[in-house]
Amino acid sequence: MQLQFTHEELKLVAQVLEEQSGAGEGRLRMAASALLGRIIEHDLRLAFDELEDLQDILNAYARSLPQRIAQASPPIKQALAKNQQLLEHVMDRVTEASAMV
Repeated sequence: MQLQFTHEELKLVAQVLEEQSGAGEGRLRMAASALLGRIIEHDLRLAFDELEDLQDILNAYARSLPQRIAQASPPIKQALAKNQQLLEHVMDRVTEASAMV
């Protein structure tokens, strides 16, 4: 199944993958780098293992988001809260795609 994201969602996914490819751990760091290339090319036809990796990366980011929001200044809190909402939509779409593969 090919994922389809809005422009804002795609931008968020690229941002998360870029962050994880620079700061992630082992397997997920390499997966984030590979997936970032695919996202940049707008090639969202992902295999099941790639969807699982994307899900793991997004879950890790989602777990760190509440702490980031709590520590951020008010204007940044708003942006992070918006990212959190977008992230929920993205994670739902990735979960749906994983179930369809």
